[in-house]
Amino acid sequence: MFHRFQVGAMNATIVSDGPLVLPAAPRIFRGPDAAAINGALEAAGLDTNHVRVEQNCLLLETGGRKILFDNGLGSEKLYGPDSGKLMTGLAEADIDPSSIDALVLTHAHSDHCWGTMADDGTPNFPNATVYLAQAELEFWESNPPNERLERSIAGVRKHLLPLRDRIQFVRDGEEFLPGVQGWLTPGHTPGHMAYLFAGNWCLTGDVAFHDPLSYAFPESLSAFDGDREQGAETRQRLLARLADERIAVIGYHHPWPGLGRVERFGGSFRFIAG
Repeated sequence: MFHRFQVGAMNATIVSDGPLVLPAAPRIFRGPDAAAINGALEAAGLDTNHVRVEQNCLLLETGGRKILFDNGLGSEKLYGPDSGKLMTGLAEADIDPSSIDALVLTHAHSDHCWGTMADDGTPNFPNATVYLAQAELEFWESNPPNERLERSIAGVRKHLLPLRDRIQFVRDGEEFLPGVQGWLTPGHTPGHMAYLFAGNWCLTGDVAFHDPLSYAFPESLSAFDGDREQGAETRQRLLARLADERIAVIGYHHPWPGLGRVERFGGSFRFIAG
């Protein structure tokens, strides 16, 4: 499944890696009471028993480069049976993985980088330079094994460290590829990056990952954030800038295809798809 559109003068394609099924929202969003959370879900016509999110991988063509932002969960089925569709989607969109010369990661959680390597240990994108924040890689490289992080550490060792010689680091505020600027947005992970395009588009990664809950309750503490307090502060700062500067949003986990904008709404925010 794919969707073509324009980011300024750049050709863009969203390719789906398939949906993920997560626990019930009150187990993820801490702070608001369950009634308020479920009320927001019901108002949006969403299930209150589970959270379902998409994986919208962005392919951007700029300056003669083909750039893929995040690459899904690969062959693992950690969050239901319907993920792992990126390679099929690229084929449907007539995009050869070997033509992708830049692989840009918002962060190194499983559903964003476990499509880097095939099951046989060869790169799915054999000609791609890998870009991410230095703080992100150093965090996963330096953390001693522990139960909470063990799976993510193992994933980094499998999918990123074999490509260590082709990794380049992105600095906050740097235009490191034509029309692509890094925006350090820590909290979800220490080196989480959002990316700004053409001056008025933003790929937000997992700072605000759920529509409507990340917007209605931006101050909530997400169970998925490594530093929950910092994650909430970053989320409120990011949403305020997106709304006030009218920056269009590409939401990795938002309802397909993840495109829209942010508005202030009451004392919080809302995402307007389209």
